[in-house]
Amino acid sequence: MSRQIMIKHRESLISAFHNYLVNDMLSPGFFVGDPHSEYDFYLLADIMLPEEVVPPISARLFDRQGVLLLELKRNSPAENPGHCTIETTPGGFRIVCSSGEVLFEVNTQRFANGYLTRIKAQLYDRGNILRIEPLHEGVQVYGQACLALEAPFEFHKR
Repeated sequence: MSRQIMIKHRESLISAFHNYLVNDMLSPGFFVGDPHSEYDFYLLADIMLPEEVVPPISARLFDRQGVLLLELKRNSPAENPGHCTIETTPGGFRIVCSSGEVLFEVNTQRFANGYLTRIKAQLYDRGNILRIEPLHEGVQVYGQACLALEAPFEFHKR
């Protein structure tokens, strides 16, 4: 009797220049949630281009009660009703809530052949559903997501 081994398909695309560690695999860029939505949760870890030294992160982040804390566009605050601060760290940055709790951390390490970015976060959407949590040295994402961007993300005009 022969045994068949089922291999689960996973999206994967590795960049020679820069990757994120997400769902225990390397990815040049990914998003979770809907970056085109005007009000809902999302995190976009976009493709880092050769002329960039910090990976471009955009996000709409909520607290556990579903209250908007911060909207980030390419590492800069667009809306900040939660009075979060963005602190520069060696190799990246972190977002700190007004309570002092670290909401989100980005750490990029340079290697001889390119860059690797690790994100550390436990993020919830407006409905208090867990969407991102730490996994080993990267993150695990849940729900609607694209785990392997092939080109830099383009936002629709509103």
